Amino acid sequence: MHRALTAFGRAVVSQLHPKMLALLVVPFLLAIVFWVLTAWLIWTPLTGWLQGWMFDGGFMARVDGWAATYGLRGLRDWLAALVALLVVVPVMFATAVVLIAIFAMPIVVRHLGGGPWRDVERLGSMSVVASVWNAVSASLLFVAAYLVSMPLWLIPPLALVLPWLCWSWLTARVMRFDSLVEHASTAERREAIATRRREYYLLALLVTALNYVPPLFLVTPVLSALAFCHYSLALLRERRAVRPVAANA
Repeated sequence: MHRALTAFGRAVVSQLHPKMLALLVVPFLLAIVFWVLTAWLIWTPLTGWLQGWMFDGGFMARVDGWAATYGLRGLRDWLAALVALLVVVPVMFATAVVLIAIFAMPIVVRHLGGGPWRDVERLGSMSVVASVWNAVSASLLFVAAYLVSMPLWLIPPLALVLPWLCWSWLTARVMRFDSLVEHASTAERREAIATRRREYYLLALLVTALNYVPPLFLVTPVLSALAFCHYSLALLRERRAVRPVAANA
């Protein structure tokens, strides 16, 4: 708990560095591009298909007819749009996390690795293929879990809690790997992930909670990368101080 809170605090301070503030533009621009492409290529076909699936006969068609008799026209339009939005949001979030992991994380690692953690030796290497595979496989699981859990959102507290848990799982899964891959040896990376899984998840819970606070959700991607790098590099420094021979093996 203490390590996660310390890493989060350090990440907030690091986020104020001009270079890291400039990096915030990346997820913002990526989000704009994603939404423009979504609106152009996917939105109309998706909402049209949802309208047909939900309202062409059956219970929902009767509900739509009942609502129309009471002057509540357009139910099929806004309900289909709402469901489409709920489907698109996890894809958007997963895409943002993947792109941040691939493009922004190396910048964050080099920024911190050349600064407060310059004494932490690089015993790993940046494997783009491994990073992409980790991010994509985690994103597919995240989207599946997100969509499967949607019926539970009808229970009011779960509508807030379940997305947060899913976001945090994806963030932890992607960021812990990429924050370790350059500085940790293969053995160190596997040990860190295996023994600190809960603390990595707790750290993810802290940073993804900002998604509920506009406009702080714009900071979440880069802040997550900073927090996980601070945590991982502190962990490596601590481990190597205890077992320096094993670290250089």
